[in-house]
Amino acid sequence: MRVNDSGMMAVKRRRQINRRRPDRREQLREGVESVWALVRRSAPFALLAVIATGLPYLSYQAYLHTMSSGYFALETIELSGQKRVRDVQVLQAGQLEEGMNIFSVDAERSRALIEQLDYVKSAHVERRLPDRVSVRIEEYEPAAIVVDDGYMLVDAAGHGFLRLAAGTALESLLELPLISGIGHAELASERGRGLLTDALEVAELYESMGLGKLQRLSQIHVDAVMGISLVTEETGTEIRLGWGRYDERLERLKAVQSTLIERGMDADYVLVDQDGDLNRIAVGQRPEPGIGEGGGSH
Repeated sequence: MRVNDSGMMAVKRRRQINRRRPDRREQLREGVESVWALVRRSAPFALLAVIATGLPYLSYQAYLHTMSSGYFALETIELSGQKRVRDVQVLQAGQLEEGMNIFSVDAERSRALIEQLDYVKSAHVERRLPDRVSVRIEEYEPAAIVVDDGYMLVDAAGHGFLRLAAGTALESLLELPLISGIGHAELASERGRGLLTDALEVAELYESMGLGKLQRLSQIHVDAVMGISLVTEETGTEIRLGWGRYDERLERLKAVQSTLIERGMDADYVLVDQDGDLNRIAVGQRPEPGIGEGGGSH
């Protein structure tokens, strides 16, 4: 097959047109399209980068705003349950102050610090947004003063919660029974707590039966063998009750005390610890000045 010269020239002309370089507009358009394609491919990664770097900054700014905002300023501190502990002691110990930012209140730390105060058995601290803190306190209720190598306040369960230092203002504590013969270590045992329970029962009966109006108690002594003994405040009379049947023993004691007071007599001791016969009560009378030794029984 033969191709003429004009045909060959047409083919060459088309090849030259195909090899012609694109003009500048085409180059620009292609470049823009390439850039947008790259942007579309990289946009998700760029967004993630912005978020990753922007969130900490935004969080920090939000934190600054929250901590400085008057909306979260502590306006009300609710205290409840305290009787012996003063409000100012609770606030100082718990590091609580009106006007502080409520988010700066560490409830757990405040609770632990408040529970270190005298008389505080437990505490509960709660933040209530936006501007309140609630503090509930449970105090120990002193039932007696136990004498050992010092003076220790104990509750009715035998828990020693406060050692009294020299110079402590006793105030209402003077009304508490003073109990000796039970060491602080013994109160950790069931036996020791049982002895304390008996002593507290006697102290309560003594007052409720009116004996305290006749002779105030100075001390209650507990002995594992001899039982419970009482010492009166004014005359220093030792009263040995023994164990059990305390209401009956105290009834007999009341009759003896009334008789001694009517006769204007004092006694060194009164023994009401005869288990077999509570009607037999021995009374050791102090001798009158210049007369000599003497004694008697009732």
